[in-house]
Amino acid sequence: MTKKSRRAFLGTLGAAMGGTLLVREGVKQIHSSIRSDSHGTEKQTIPTDSLRVDRSGRNSTVERGTLCTDLNSIDKWMSRSGELTLGRESTTGSSNALLLTSNPIGKIEHVFDDPFNIGEHTICFWLKALNNVPSQIRIRLLAPDEQNQLITSQYMSKDLSNTWFGIEVGPTNKIGSPDSTNISRMQIEVAAEDQAVLLDRFKTKPTAETGRVMVIFDDNRASISTAYEEMQRRGLSGAIAVIPDLVNAGGHLSAGQLATYHADGWDLLSHPQLAEPLPMYSQARQRQEIIRAKEWLVTNGYQEGADHFVAPFGKVSPDTLEIIEDFHYTNYMTSGGLSGTPPTDPLTISRVAIDNISHVKRQIQRASRFNMLVVLSAHTVGNQHDQWVSQEGFIDILDFITESDVEVVTPIEYWKEEISQTRPD
Repeated sequence: MTKKSRRAFLGTLGAAMGGTLLVREGVKQIHSSIRSDSHGTEKQTIPTDSLRVDRSGRNSTVERGTLCTDLNSIDKWMSRSGELTLGRESTTGSSNALLLTSNPIGKIEHVFDDPFNIGEHTICFWLKALNNVPSQIRIRLLAPDEQNQLITSQYMSKDLSNTWFGIEVGPTNKIGSPDSTNISRMQIEVAAEDQAVLLDRFKTKPTAETGRVMVIFDDNRASISTAYEEMQRRGLSGAIAVIPDLVNAGGHLSAGQLATYHADGWDLLSHPQLAEPLPMYSQARQRQEIIRAKEWLVTNGYQEGADHFVAPFGKVSPDTLEIIEDFHYTNYMTSGGLSGTPPTDPLTISRVAIDNISHVKRQIQRASRFNMLVVLSAHTVGNQHDQWVSQEGFIDILDFITESDVEVVTPIEYWKEEISQTRPD
């Protein structure tokens, strides 16, 4: 690995099984009453307005790519199952999105006028699930026929009901021997009883020049120090989602360690933590904790990392996303998929748990083949008291990354180079 081995290596996932499981390291639940000089801030000392980002991360990517007229036209789709109509809203408010209602399966198909080459351009769109979010949406790229397909299976967070979020058409599987340069049709399937989803803003965008890998360590756990040493030996930097209340606490990194890692090129990201996921609290409480976590990072000199967010427990709500958008450029979720470069939606970037080594390797291979972004997440490394990734497993993944045709990046690098500088294509 050349440039790739010098770039940061970051992984993130607060896995669906519970994001931050403090009790596994014998740490008591954090209560909102915890406020100490060494861990958090007792009261806000920085004006709230100064903590806001200068622009929305979503607005930084909204113009990227080319709006595909045919894919956004109901006349260019054929209903294979369920009902396809025009909805009453869209992402822009100026047109009507496609409304697909399943009964029990919703399936629509588009035929390309000319063969589509996913090696040159990728496809993305925005989705809004009305009421309940389907557990999965499947996209089939017939390359060129039913016997040869590239398949995208997107597993979606139940927390994203009644809100728009971006979908990347990044293949996760295949049937036969598909030709990615000769895609004749695209099918979208939603399998859920009486489920209705809105589909809008279909775009094509140039495929990135290379795949990328990122790994974020949640919760500033003490065992991250072993990962730090292994990554330093390979010239890699990582990122830590910092819970301010646990800095200097037993089983967690000290303020001095965080400062050292940051000086060595690691990103320190915002990661507030309460006993329950943020959506379980009022908007006011969510906002308070999001601000408090960012304030701690800014106060301690980690401004750039503070502009990036890792959702506690991997869970958000539409209200949570609105608050995050005010104070952070990006947010990392737990939906387990890959993202494009730049991501369609920087507030719902997918993450993959690092603990399933064989699955992680497959995702890295996918990112390499289709030039996508895979964000890995880790909690502890080599801790004999839990079931997270072992030291040997972590080293295996590092070696696999360095041997793969991917570029290693950190959230700050990715934001500066691939999102904030987004330009129309």
